[in-house]
Amino acid sequence: MPAQRLGSRAGGGIYAYLRETLGVQIGLILRCCGAPAEWAGRMDLFESALADFRRIHQDLGSPRVVLACSTCYQMFQTYLPEVEIVSLWVLFDRQGFPVRSTPSAKKGVISIHDPCTTRCERSVQDSVRRIIDRLGYQVEELPLSGEKTECCSYGGLMWLANRSLAKEVVERRITESPLDYVTYCAMCRDLFAAQGKRTLHLLDLLFETAPEARAVRGGPGYSQRHENRVRLKRKLIREVWGEEMAGSQDYDNIKLNIAADVQARMEERLILVEDIQQVIAHAEGSGRKLANPQTGHFLAYHRPGNVTYWVEYSPTPKGDGFAIHNAYSHRMLIEESKKL
Repeated sequence: MPAQRLGSRAGGGIYAYLRETLGVQIGLILRCCGAPAEWAGRMDLFESALADFRRIHQDLGSPRVVLACSTCYQMFQTYLPEVEIVSLWVLFDRQGFPVRSTPSAKKGVISIHDPCTTRCERSVQDSVRRIIDRLGYQVEELPLSGEKTECCSYGGLMWLANRSLAKEVVERRITESPLDYVTYCAMCRDLFAAQGKRTLHLLDLLFETAPEARAVRGGPGYSQRHENRVRLKRKLIREVWGEEMAGSQDYDNIKLNIAADVQARMEERLILVEDIQQVIAHAEGSGRKLANPQTGHFLAYHRPGNVTYWVEYSPTPKGDGFAIHNAYSHRMLIEESKKL
């Protein structure tokens, strides 16, 4: 089937494409398959995630599942063999795919980074290469590709458990070729781009009018990635189903001014903007905060779950938000003694 044009971008555009192309009712599940829990050895959390999916899948009538993430594909094959699955890339290859530029125009040479979870998925790898060929690109294979491809450092949570080793893994991988990379895993793309490697996601080639310009963009970061997921869910619920997403919290409206160096610190420490907002909401609502008379800054903490977050902040001059000066966290439980 020839490639189809679609005036939507990735995210909601994929769902719109599937609805228009397949001509059947298509549900949408936006959630994690539980792989990080399995990697961390938390099989209790992993089994809980699988049980949730089984329940949702059965409620929907046990339909075939389309997966864009190769890690999800691997997890479903291993732990949910009763579920019929198909890779989004195999579906694009078979059905035709959305493009926003002329597929026949020759666009240069690139190298493909195969996600490590596709090592044994030759059909997925071949579909990706056929798609890229039809888009007009020539592929120069990396020394380690296909069944010999290497991890980007995200698998097994290496980037959390051993960051220095993870950086070495990324450096080794991105220096295999001077060519631009194309991958079909969001984490591979973002980890490579964070170290300065020009890397595109396959969806960039399919949905963007000038994809090459996106090769240099940085990843969304820890907080932005979380916010993007919420924004996508809210957008689809409103535009596709005509509903509003429940669960908005009062602290969502707290405006923050966070300097670049503090953002980098938060990213390194895995602290979300939402975590900062919760601390400030708790401090301002309860009055439980320490004031530094020399700087005018406040210091407050809050423990919304298993982690205690500390934030140093001050009101903005206009009084419409807060400037964040520092943030850190720990897992200690603070017990306050009562005076008799």
